[in-house]
Amino acid sequence: MASKNITTIMALYLTFNLVLLGFTSAQPPVAQPDECPIDLLRLDVCADLLVSIRIILPSREVTECCTLLAQVGGPAAAVCACEAASIRILNIITVPVLNLRVNRLLSLCPGVPLPPGGVSCN
Repeated sequence: MASKNITTIMALYLTFNLVLLGFTSAQPPVAQPDECPIDLLRLDVCADLLVSIRIILPSREVTECCTLLAQVGGPAAAVCACEAASIRILNIITVPVLNLRVNRLLSLCPGVPLPPGGVSCN
């Protein structure tokens, strides 16, 4: 008799759990910006940096580019850096190398947080 009671209680417990869990919902994902809010002509400084052989920390160009990207902030800064790269690159540099350069540039900018996992330009 006791096992029949426990079975009934467990069946009710599982039924209520399934019903109540059906009312929960996940939060929608945060939308990534599709385009850069900065004018592409102003991103020319960043484009010059991404095409150059090396990115040097205290240079004036790095400071100017970081100031522009810090104004946008967040994930939009990564989109702007990728767009700046697409201004000049055009098939000269492969995508993995471009991703490394964009990640390096963003890591030099103190006001621009690097997204987890880095930036991936397409």
